[in-house]
Amino acid sequence: MYELKEQDLLAILGKHPSQRAKLIITDVDGTLASFWDYFVPAMRDYLREISVKLDVPVSELAEDIGRVIDRRGTHEYPWLLEETSFAWKHFKDSPDKFREIFVRPFWNSLDNNRTKYLRPFPQVLDTLSELKKQGIKIVALSDAPDYMARIRNQQIFDGLLDAVYALETVEPAATDIWQPISLEHGRARVKEMHAATSNLKTKFHVLPVDYEKPNPAGVDRVLADFDVFPQEVVFVGDSLSKDGLVAARRGIKFVWAHYGNHLPAEYEELVNYSLRPEGEDAIKRPLPMSLVTSVAARYDELLNHI
Repeated sequence: MYELKEQDLLAILGKHPSQRAKLIITDVDGTLASFWDYFVPAMRDYLREISVKLDVPVSELAEDIGRVIDRRGTHEYPWLLEETSFAWKHFKDSPDKFREIFVRPFWNSLDNNRTKYLRPFPQVLDTLSELKKQGIKIVALSDAPDYMARIRNQQIFDGLLDAVYALETVEPAATDIWQPISLEHGRARVKEMHAATSNLKTKFHVLPVDYEKPNPAGVDRVLADFDVFPQEVVFVGDSLSKDGLVAARRGIKFVWAHYGNHLPAEYEELVNYSLRPEGEDAIKRPLPMSLVTSVAARYDELLNHI
């Protein structure tokens, strides 16, 4: 696993770090914009529709999909529906029918909702522009699958970020016990998203899936790529367990984007309960606030810490 410690950087570069921030590492979902603003409405409507079509309770369908999300580590796994037990139970012998009736409409709805509802949080775009004016580099470090990280960047941030680092989209192996009933639509979707974002202004890097935060390997890669020390970096993110912890592991100043940490009440039940596998506690033990350098009520408060 790639890891470059600060003392290694000092030995290689032979210089001392500056006290002024040279680089901002920012999370994306929940920090620059809200993924839930488009995912939850699409998923909620979808669950209601398939509940009627299959005569299966919404709660059962949500838990089934939630198991796939938990197993694959992302809400945007390209074979999210094909890997569910209801897909295998009802459409094992007719995957083409399943794709047309259930898979394609869901992703179309998700993309339509993304286009309509994905917007940057207040002051985000102005803050990114101001950081660029000051000569400070801005990098997004996301745990989203790369194919979706690309399309979200294209929609609202392209050209304002110096680089985006996201996780590779891994197709399940033929020997995977959770093999989807069909790979066709997921493959096509990933290919389509890559084609649609082939001319991004922002440089894009794909990281191995095991670099998911709070693994510091992704941060180490960024530090090396941008030739900076941890003292010259500010990390901003909404998740203490991921962003806060990975910043702490490298001694990087962490600004907690508290504004992105809370879901609207109408989304809370679906995200934190319905889509969670049975037996998994939705309430996590809070991490120590010692991870936090500062709490931000808006993204532009980041400018107070550079």
